[in-house]
Amino acid sequence: MLVLSVLWNIVLPVLLIVGLGVVLQRTLDLDPRPFSRAVFYAFSPALAFASLYTMDLHSNGLGQALLFGVLVAAGMGVLGWLWARWGGFTRSQTSATVLALVNSNTGNYGLPLNHFAFGEVGLQIAMIYYILNATLANSLGVYIASAGRTRPAHAIRSVLHAPLVYATFLALIANWWEIPIPSPLYKAVDLTGQAAIPVLLVVLGIQLGRLNGQVHWRRVVPVTLVKMLVGPMWAWVLSGWLGMEGVWRAVSIVQASVPTAVMSTVLATEFDCEPEYVAEVVFVTTLASVVTLTGVVALVKALITG
Repeated sequence: MLVLSVLWNIVLPVLLIVGLGVVLQRTLDLDPRPFSRAVFYAFSPALAFASLYTMDLHSNGLGQALLFGVLVAAGMGVLGWLWARWGGFTRSQTSATVLALVNSNTGNYGLPLNHFAFGEVGLQIAMIYYILNATLANSLGVYIASAGRTRPAHAIRSVLHAPLVYATFLALIANWWEIPIPSPLYKAVDLTGQAAIPVLLVVLGIQLGRLNGQVHWRRVVPVTLVKMLVGPMWAWVLSGWLGMEGVWRAVSIVQASVPTAVMSTVLATEFDCEPEYVAEVVFVTTLASVVTLTGVVALVKALITG
C-alpha cells in the first residue's frame, strides 16, 4: 500500500510535469536557458524568502539538522571528487559530477514524500533541509558549476551574484527580529516562489528532451549508485553518530536519500557545466529513486519511528 501511494501521489505527478517539458521541447524546440535564468534570479530566491520568513528558528533539533545537512553534502562532494580523480575526468566533468552528488531534490520530491510518510511534523523538518540545500546550491553549487569553466576567483564572484544568498540573509534577519513585511509585498514574493517547483520540473523536461532519448549509462550508473545507495548509508551512520532520534532522524535520512536536484540542471545550464550529463544523472537517479526511496522510507518507519 505504501509503495502504490508513493508512486501514485508523489512520483507520478513529478514525472508528468517533466514529461510536459519534454513534449514542449520536442514540439516547439524550446531553449531551457531563459527558463533556468528565471528560476535562478527570481522564482527560487522568492521561494526561499517566503519559507524562511515564516519558519520557527527556535525549533529543537535545528542545530543538529543543519550540521547533518552540511556533513552529508560534504561527504558526497568528497566522494564525487575522488571518483572524478580516479576516472581522469576533465575539470568541467569533475565539477558536474560533484554538483550532481551534492545537490539533492529535497524540495519538490523530499517535501511531499516526508509529508506523506511522517505528517505535518515531517514536512516542517523536511523544510529545513530544503532551505539548507537551496542555499548550498546557490552558493557552493554556483561555485562548483562556474569553477568548471572559469578561474576560482571568478567562480567566487559568481557566488556573490546568486540572489538566493541575499534572499536567505534578508529572510533570516526579518524572521529573527520579527520585522513585519507589508502584506502586498509578501503575497507577491510568495506567489512568485510558488512558480519555482513547476518551472524547475519543466526545465528538466526541456533539457531531457534535448538528449534525444540517449543516456550515457557507463558514466551515469556509477554516479547513480553513489547517490542512491552510498548516500543513504552515509546518512544512516552520520545521523546515529550525531545522536539524532525519532522523526528528526527519519526525515534526515530520507532527505539525504532523494535523487539529484533539478536545480543542478539549472546551474549546469546557466554556467555551461556539462548540462546534458547532469540532466542524465537527474533523470536516472529520479528513476532509481522509485525503488531506493521506497526501501528507505519503509526502513526508517519500521526501525526509527515504529
